[in-house]
Amino acid sequence: MTTEQVLGARLRKLRKSQQLTLSDLAAVSGVALSTISKIENGALSPTLDKVLRLAEGLNITISQLINEESEGEAEPPPNSRLVPARAGEGIVIDTQNYEYRYLCSELKNKRMMPIRARIKAATMQEFGTLERHGGEEFLIVLEGTIEVHTEFYAPVILERGEGIYLDSTMGHAYLSAGDVDAEAVCICTEVMRPQDTM
Repeated sequence: MTTEQVLGARLRKLRKSQQLTLSDLAAVSGVALSTISKIENGALSPTLDKVLRLAEGLNITISQLINEESEGEAEPPPNSRLVPARAGEGIVIDTQNYEYRYLCSELKNKRMMPIRARIKAATMQEFGTLERHGGEEFLIVLEGTIEVHTEFYAPVILERGEGIYLDSTMGHAYLSAGDVDAEAVCICTEVMRPQDTM
């Protein structure tokens, strides 16, 4: 099975376990019914924005959406969380603008989402609409040059070793500004589930 098919099957299972129709999930997540159907059928790789919105609509974390949980698995004690991020490991979601590799995906209920990303789009025309989602994020360039576009600030150029911290609810886009696709690590805080804020 491809990553898209695995994620699609996981989304369908979670939606049905909550007795939600495609229309119900579309209404609570703000993701189009046709998009959800394509994701569930493994025909579309969702953007980070869509993954976050679907997780929020299902009232779960992104970790719970992309990672199959073992039934009856106990939560580890609070001070025992340690998961290495090995080269080549993680869940890959390939979109038009980015190839995301969700790191440490086996760790559940994370307070942040570490992502290694390959930046593919080189222009705003190629990228399309700015993305926005809940939380905040920090990106650091591993290879290449990245041009950061936001809805409120002038573009910022980042070279290898440089980073940027931003509010993810502000429209934003990362573009590869060099001759080859840029590589980066992005740490996103997750949208908290309603019960986590009580």
